[in-house]
Amino acid sequence: MAEEQARSEAEGDVLPWTVAEFYRGQSVLLTGGSGFVGRVLLEKLLFYCPDIDTVYVLLRPRKGLSVQERLHKLLDVPLFDRVRAQRPEALERLQVVEADTAQPGLALAEADARVLAERVSVVFHLAASVRFDDPLIKAVRTNACATRDLLELATRMTKLKAFVHVSTTFCNERQREFEEKLYPVAGDWRSILALVEAQGQNDPVALRALTTKILGPHCNTYTFTKNLAEHIVDHYSDRLPVGIVRPSVVLPTDIDPFPGWIDNFNGPMAMMMGAGKGVVHTFYNDNDRYIDYIPCDIAVKGIVLCSCEVARKGLGPPLVYHAAQGDMHRITQGRLNKIAHEACAEMPFSDTLYHPCCNLTRNRLLFLVQFFFFHLVPAVIVDALLSATGRKPMKHLIHLILKTLFYAMIYWISWTILSKLHILLFAE
Repeated sequence: MAEEQARSEAEGDVLPWTVAEFYRGQSVLLTGGSGFVGRVLLEKLLFYCPDIDTVYVLLRPRKGLSVQERLHKLLDVPLFDRVRAQRPEALERLQVVEADTAQPGLALAEADARVLAERVSVVFHLAASVRFDDPLIKAVRTNACATRDLLELATRMTKLKAFVHVSTTFCNERQREFEEKLYPVAGDWRSILALVEAQGQNDPVALRALTTKILGPHCNTYTFTKNLAEHIVDHYSDRLPVGIVRPSVVLPTDIDPFPGWIDNFNGPMAMMMGAGKGVVHTFYNDNDRYIDYIPCDIAVKGIVLCSCEVARKGLGPPLVYHAAQGDMHRITQGRLNKIAHEACAEMPFSDTLYHPCCNLTRNRLLFLVQFFFFHLVPAVIVDALLSATGRKPMKHLIHLILKTLFYAMIYWISWTILSKLHILLFAE
């Protein structure tokens, strides 16, 4: 990556330096460094930018671990093996800063804020809650308010060259085509932040009742707050050099530092794991449907290159980039399912419950029937066997399955009734 140029010379618009040259002597601030994408980004900076000055990583104490202990733990994985083997001195450039992006003002000590303001020249903001079902107040606090607070801190940075905010391709999920520009948000972001912060403290029940109204066209609090954060970044673009990168569904690394690195079960990985273990046997999905996947290392290279472009651009409207495959190397869900089956046959999981045999269907009735026989009934049998052998049954799993089945049936019945009414009312 050190030799990569952001643009080709044939276009006549090249950066005046390589990535490694740009980061020579620069200090970087990274939020979300303990996450999947954040760790891969951290590894890239340490390995490919040997002359980088300092990388500050914002972390909070968690589960009885101090921030120093957490930093040691997040580095103690195979992802950083080549850094330890080939550039061990790079690890000395890491500095951990205690902070919490879910708290007002990032819960950052003033002494630490002064150090960051004096030294940092590039900011990567990756910290976010990626849960789709977060309460509105939590999602706004973590994804939107934290972005505002970090931008306020960035206004104090005297050496700042680039502020890169990592968003998501799907923050405008109602658009049929995604262009590299900002789309309208459902209301003014200042009013929304003020409302959520005030109501969340005074009457969280009322806020939950207003959530659907506040979300507008967005289907969940995650996409809504990520869209909100983009407009907050835009608001600061006349004072700060800013850019926005929108990754799609991030998968394990493709090549760099080695194929297949992942440290979580977000997105499709949990479903693949469940199917590979023989626990999940049916999905309500379309075999011919495309989902936009991007390997993590490819997305991270785009994030790093965005910082270089932002530094070259300077002030002005934020540069917006999609880290997505688009029409390149597309794969259908059916093809992905077939590849997964072949991989499981070649390299089976340990401790499998049953032979992997996952079926994708877009027939609602067939899905519910398969769900009943392949998921619900086996779960009841397993609970009965656990009880019979004196072990603790997993009743919470049964309740979850029953709840899911109930809502699926209600959805299917409602959809069938509405479809019939539509035919009766609008038939010629």
